Amino acid sequence: MKKRLLILLITVGVLLLLFVPFPTAAEDGTCAFTALTYKVVRWNRAAGDGSYEKTRVYPFPQNFKSLDTLWEAEKLRVVPVEKCNAVITEISGTSVLAEPLEGEPERLTSDKLAFDLKTLNGVNIAVGDVVELTYVGAIAETYPARIAVTACVSATDLRNTDYTGEWLSPSETETPDYDPFSDITITRIYKNCFFADTVIPTPYEIKLNGTLSEEWCVGDQVICTYENTRVERQSGRVEADMLTVAKSDFEPDPNACYKPVIYLYPEKQTEVSVKLALDGKLTCTYPAYQNGWTVTATPDGTLTDKNGQTYSYLYWEGETGARFDLSEGFCVRGEDTAAFLEGALADLGLTRREANEFIVYWLPLMQDNPYNLISFQTTAYTDAARLQISPTPDTLIRVFMTWKPSDTSVTLSPQTLTVPVRSGFVAVEWGGTRLK
Repeated sequence: MKKRLLILLITVGVLLLLFVPFPTAAEDGTCAFTALTYKVVRWNRAAGDGSYEKTRVYPFPQNFKSLDTLWEAEKLRVVPVEKCNAVITEISGTSVLAEPLEGEPERLTSDKLAFDLKTLNGVNIAVGDVVELTYVGAIAETYPARIAVTACVSATDLRNTDYTGEWLSPSETETPDYDPFSDITITRIYKNCFFADTVIPTPYEIKLNGTLSEEWCVGDQVICTYENTRVERQSGRVEADMLTVAKSDFEPDPNACYKPVIYLYPEKQTEVSVKLALDGKLTCTYPAYQNGWTVTATPDGTLTDKNGQTYSYLYWEGETGARFDLSEGFCVRGEDTAAFLEGALADLGLTRREANEFIVYWLPLMQDNPYNLISFQTTAYTDAARLQISPTPDTLIRVFMTWKPSDTSVTLSPQTLTVPVRSGFVAVEWGGTRLK
């Protein structure tokens, strides 16, 4: 009898814990009651120009979320979401003023919008930035007009706005005797021009003048014909007048060596000659490879050519018939690729700056794959791309990554990575290629 009573009491206790809610929060008129299996919230919060009064039940596991987290999802269900492109005009603490761009409907209501950064995470803006504001509810009839902003990101689709900034410095601009880019990805669209990056990243940032038709969007991969090209070497900026735009199906060439770059760090200012013997052909170099490069290098890595032009590194790209080995290496989830590369490149002797430039170049091509198979080549690469540097470096580090995407996890024999000791005159090169 006592045993049955004990079991009954335990059962009742468990049921109470699972299903009987207890008051857990109350703020701004909103009350919450939480059990282990659900939460009841009696909402009473300001929404736009009114208030939102509803009772909602949130089942497990949502019952363990905070009221603020639940509200972010709740208000999107009941309050209209709007977007507006605006330029940031003033920032004072967490309070921000922005001016809607010409052509934005919000400008008919007010030329100044006020919002707060307190509820926004990871927003990094400055006065003068053109941003896309996502907001909920109505625009308050105040001046400046207050809006409830839920997101603030760099604006990319500005089709109603003319670009009026100066992209190139006239005194630093030259006309190249070659086409500096072909396949590109659209990054920003204005009424009178658009901006793009090359599909395989290069030192160039591109502005193409002309009106882009509605069929093209930010993120589209296209190939253009263009004329009147101007290049600013120091910044890597390119401007041209668009002629035609068509869809691009370009994919990385599995036989190409992409963006090997060479850094030079002598112990004192030194004239350095660099020659490359490639089993294949060079497809792009910067500065131009004319039977080699000759530059004056300083200990901080700055390189200066005979014309006084400065560079951070020597850049080359080429095609080779080298047979790369993927019998040893690593299988890495796409989402873990950045963290893996940070550790691996440190193990291979790259500085934080060098590793950062490596990761920024390769990560966009790798992070969205289910898995990446990665192997760092040694003699298979160095025998196919032979460097001759004079004077001879005391330390030469050459990092060349071969990789290919995979839909499934693959077991590879682990590769041992060795940290070289950087001393004396240091030369560093990194590059890579995607394998079939």
